Amino acid sequence: MEILVAKSAGFCFGVKKAIEKAFNENGERVFTYGPIIHNKQVVEDLKNRGIEVVEDLENIKPKDKVIIRSHGIPKNEYKKLEEKGAIIVDATCPYVKHIHKIVEQRYSEGYKIIIVGDENHPEVKGINGWCDNTATIISDVNDIEKLNQNLGKVCLVAQTTFNQNKWYNLSSEIIKRAKEIIIYNTICSATDERQNEAIELSKQVDAMIVIGGKNSSNSRKLYEICKENCKKAIFIEDESELDLNDIKGLSKVGITAGASTPDYTIKAVIDKLHSFDIEKIEDDAKNEEHELDYEFKKLTVGEIVEGKVIHVTKDEVFFDIGYKSDGILPKELASNKEINLKDVFKVGDVYDLEVVKLSDKEGNVVLSRINIEKYDIIEELEKAKNEDKIIKVQLLGEIKGGYECSYNNIKAFLPESHSGITTKDDIKNIIGKEIEVNIIDVKLQKNDTIELIVSRKSILKNKLQEEKRRFIDELSFGQVLNGRIKSFIDSGIFVNVGPIDIFVPNSEVSWDRKVKPQKEFKINQEINVVVTKINKEENKVSGSIKRTMKEPWDEFILKYKEGDVVTGKVVAFTDYGAFVELIEGVEGLIHISQITTRRIDKPTDFLKIGQVVKPKIVGIDYEKKRVSLSLIA
Repeated sequence: MEILVAKSAGFCFGVKKAIEKAFNENGERVFTYGPIIHNKQVVEDLKNRGIEVVEDLENIKPKDKVIIRSHGIPKNEYKKLEEKGAIIVDATCPYVKHIHKIVEQRYSEGYKIIIVGDENHPEVKGINGWCDNTATIISDVNDIEKLNQNLGKVCLVAQTTFNQNKWYNLSSEIIKRAKEIIIYNTICSATDERQNEAIELSKQVDAMIVIGGKNSSNSRKLYEICKENCKKAIFIEDESELDLNDIKGLSKVGITAGASTPDYTIKAVIDKLHSFDIEKIEDDAKNEEHELDYEFKKLTVGEIVEGKVIHVTKDEVFFDIGYKSDGILPKELASNKEINLKDVFKVGDVYDLEVVKLSDKEGNVVLSRINIEKYDIIEELEKAKNEDKIIKVQLLGEIKGGYECSYNNIKAFLPESHSGITTKDDIKNIIGKEIEVNIIDVKLQKNDTIELIVSRKSILKNKLQEEKRRFIDELSFGQVLNGRIKSFIDSGIFVNVGPIDIFVPNSEVSWDRKVKPQKEFKINQEINVVVTKINKEENKVSGSIKRTMKEPWDEFILKYKEGDVVTGKVVAFTDYGAFVELIEGVEGLIHISQITTRRIDKPTDFLKIGQVVKPKIVGIDYEKKRVSLSLIA
């Protein structure tokens, strides 16, 4: 009896990445949010390593490590994890992550989101969560009736494991109802390849064994495909469920497996078949990492393969991809950024690669790292955005609404309101240079290119705060500084000195309290201030303008003494007396009892503002700088 094993059976690219991330994590409290993949053996293996499955986020505590499963989760659940202070390890399949970005962006642009897939599948639930759960979910032609006859603007995506033929049929029907439609065929190429292999293989055999989790969508679809093309289809989760009597007497048995099925489970099923003394025709060779390498060697464009570097030149890298011919990675397809191939790729290194052409002029398979790296880049950029990390971009020039920048050959836009650029001189000084920015958004354009929205606001603010702190640390009380008047407010003046603004209250503007700051001074006027208060906690400084000038009190006490009769002008009243200006900046008080010999109820009964009087100095308080006057002494 012959055993034929599908080449693509087992872990797909996204699942493999998720498993690697999960098995590399450790700590006291580590969880996967839902099963990492739909495979109970893998879940059990993680449990034995202390990584439990959690289905409810309510019990998550700060600093708990939570691994996001390959199917992804809704946006609000990400936020909930962040609010709880959890450490998020995102193992979402890059292809699923790509759909999240599409859905989020198109929904924000006013498109109606339609997802072709199983509404109960965690991947579909996760995708729907990136458009506020407003998507319409279609799984068969009967669901088309859910749609309006005129849908307006539509964005159509698919569950990565959806049946390709059903997708074509459903999308063609949806097109008829949309006024404007953007279609993204987001079915993973590995899913399409796996299903095509299952169709082809199941037509050649007497029995087809499908290995996968019973709750795995892509495994169930493989089973359904095999049932349609083979008289005997068997669906099992592992070797323990395989009844050898079901295949007794058959001449050919085919094996395929879902994307969440580990190689060791596939091998265990094959070993059980061998134990039944079935002649092994299928290739049983293993690579040095003990992974199975099957005879079914059909490659397809878009497929993700693993390759080992065997030779590097300045223009291309050659890989052993386990195929009849080598794979070749041209320099222009090696990276999204400019790299030296010999610096990056070393003989013996293993990489994930995308097949872009099955044969070049020499018969080699043409490979690319562009899309694979793109998903890694998006993930890194999203992480940098969430962690508010600083990156350096080159500022290329002015465009409408802001400035065009470049980050490792990725287009970036710096809005004018986030640039911190205030003058034409500023922009001339930094065009062509690198500037530090934060990422505020990572966008996927219609042509599948990445664009960043960046900002300098918080960086410039933090730098200014640090400059202020250092400047204030070096200040001392009584220090005289030179600055320019920046602005006026009702309570005083702000004087700009270096990176700080010193506040001068009205009482410290002039010795003459009649002076009106906005009439006496003007914006940008150069002026000296004396430091009077320093608040290092709040980075605030107060100062005085009047204390840089000679104090009128000193002039007064040199000129006058008690008993002298002086000439002055009434400038203010209180209930208990009148203030008289003796010289500019020095006033004396005539108590109401010292205004006249006759009884008066208030000072204004006898005096008026601006009236010139000749009172006698009856007292001088040198410590408090007060003068007492009398008109009757």
